[in-house]
Amino acid sequence: MTAKKARSELWSLIFKTVPFSAVLNIFSVTIAYFFYDVILKKSMVPGKLALVMLGICIAGPLAIGWADRGVSRLRSIGLAGVFAIASVYFTFGVTLYYFYFLFAPMPMFAHVMGAGVGSVLTIYWMVITGLDVRRVLATSNFVKLAFEDAGDVFHYKLASMAKLEPLLSKRSPSGRLHMWLVLLVTPFSLVLGRILSPYFGANGPLFIAALILFPVSQWVAGLMVRQYLVMIRLPSTLERLHGKPVVVIG
Repeated sequence: MTAKKARSELWSLIFKTVPFSAVLNIFSVTIAYFFYDVILKKSMVPGKLALVMLGICIAGPLAIGWADRGVSRLRSIGLAGVFAIASVYFTFGVTLYYFYFLFAPMPMFAHVMGAGVGSVLTIYWMVITGLDVRRVLATSNFVKLAFEDAGDVFHYKLASMAKLEPLLSKRSPSGRLHMWLVLLVTPFSLVLGRILSPYFGANGPLFIAALILFPVSQWVAGLMVRQYLVMIRLPSTLERLHGKPVVVIG
């Protein structure tokens, strides 16, 4: 495989994911500034954090592409992909959920409960996702099928990730409890909010968006764990054990 072709594998991914990340993070910046600075007049911190994330998710993949030196290692592509996944998580998890429970006007116990419960559930989902992926890597023939020994390098095709999906447990962070919770609180937050609670009234749409989309952020957090274990940690381990790089082809 020529250096030019190897280089194209990583840079083609970067040229696809950087615009995608930029659009998502610009959306996050807009939401953060509009609601928490302009409408609620609570804080400029969410908007500033969103701007920082925008810069990181543009500069990060470009820096990785430069550091890869045209080798197109799998771990380089894995790291570049993490920034795109992080952009999705920042939009659904941070902008729409944590910003609400950290900066929207509500009693202190609601701040603590919302942010605390969200963190516990997200960490739990990341842990069980990680354990599931490690189980598959240890007990299946995925590694032998996905990584081809080509002499001085290991070859890996990005399409090999599809072979992992059927081997993983069929779990979803969105279950019946979440569905019933949304159905229960929606009418109160949108219709009776001003009577029942100081933070379900004018902020009702923000609350509903945070509640409904939170399982999406959990799923994305799990996807980030899978990306790390399969496309960063695993090739790094193979390179350390065999002394040759894992290169993406096709």
